[in-house]
Amino acid sequence: MDAVSGNTMTAAVNATKPDAAAAEAADRDRKLRKACANFEAMFTYYLLKSMRRTVPSLSTVNQFPGKDTYDMIVDQKVAEDLSSRGNGLGIQDVLYRQLSRKAGL
Repeated sequence: MDAVSGNTMTAAVNATKPDAAAAEAADRDRKLRKACANFEAMFTYYLLKSMRRTVPSLSTVNQFPGKDTYDMIVDQKVAEDLSSRGNGLGIQDVLYRQLSRKAGL
């Protein structure tokens, strides 16, 4: 190996290091955003669940086998949809900004 090809290989290796670091930072950023969105969805689910508990049951007409499971699934889906639309409730953006500052992203 001569000096010219050795320098070329070193330059090629050094050129991939920033790309790898940028890809790793982008991956961390993507994971953080996903975690913040999941947190907002979970928070919204518990909010809906708590709100549902405050509504009094008027009669046994609205009670049927599996209603609790049905309500849980509906609440989860509504929470996921609310969190994935636009900025959701805004919790994920606030959380992302706070955590990204601490993580140095």
